[in-house]
Amino acid sequence: MWVRVLTSSSMRRLALIAVLALGCGGKKEGRPAPAEPATGSATAPAPVTNAVQLYVGDEAVGTADVTRVADWPRLESLLPENARRLGKWQAIATRGAKNAELVKPFETYRDFVPALFPGDDGTISFGLFDPVEYGKRGTPALREDKITELRVTIDADSLRGGNDHGGGEAIDPAKLELVILTPAGEKKLSGVQLLELPREPMPGGGGDAKGWTLDQVLGAAGVPSFAKLRLFDAGGTSLPLEKAELANAVPFIKLNRQGALRFRLYKKQGDGYQSAGDLRSLTKIEIVE
Repeated sequence: MWVRVLTSSSMRRLALIAVLALGCGGKKEGRPAPAEPATGSATAPAPVTNAVQLYVGDEAVGTADVTRVADWPRLESLLPENARRLGKWQAIATRGAKNAELVKPFETYRDFVPALFPGDDGTISFGLFDPVEYGKRGTPALREDKITELRVTIDADSLRGGNDHGGGEAIDPAKLELVILTPAGEKKLSGVQLLELPREPMPGGGGDAKGWTLDQVLGAAGVPSFAKLRLFDAGGTSLPLEKAELANAVPFIKLNRQGALRFRLYKKQGDGYQSAGDLRSLTKIEIVE
């Protein structure tokens, strides 16, 4: 039997190999340890700028995206029915390009219309519009851009706003149609035609309220004069009027906040005027003679 005798140099090589194996801790060579997960490197999502979260008080009541505001919806039409009476709104707060809050908006902007409309680069804007400017998709009196949140605060116990329109079915002024019946046939004045007529201040003053005289409206419809006529509202109520009554009176028509034509007869009294006739939603004028 052969027996291999290890030399001193061979024993030193074996000892070195054992030391190296212990130093490696039994890990397999050529396979790196798994990397530690990275922390703090995730990119925060970009803020949403093409939708607005709507609140009434602290309650979220809906979202309006750019598709929903393409037709310039009135703000109250996007809220629950019990939140649509503008006279009870205590504040409108927005977050967007800047944060803003308008307190008691319809004491300051009494006849104005709140609406959302398309802003720049796919964003959404909020504005308060004169009713005619709203109908023309024109310039708001007040504007907030790139809004992502809008909050309406309501005073439910307020005595104001009890008679406000609250159904959300407000008329688009551009779609109005005023019918004029004449002995020669029927004429129509469209909302688009009416909105292009120049306006004048309400008789006796009325803040920012502006409108048209009856003669101006009839002239635009091709009726140069009349002796007697009858005005009708949407409910069928009529108001007779004779030219002879107008020596000290101004028949005046304005677009109200609900998008309807309101007729009032203002009679001169002293240094001012008093309302002597009123139709809240003028739809038809009949020329009797």
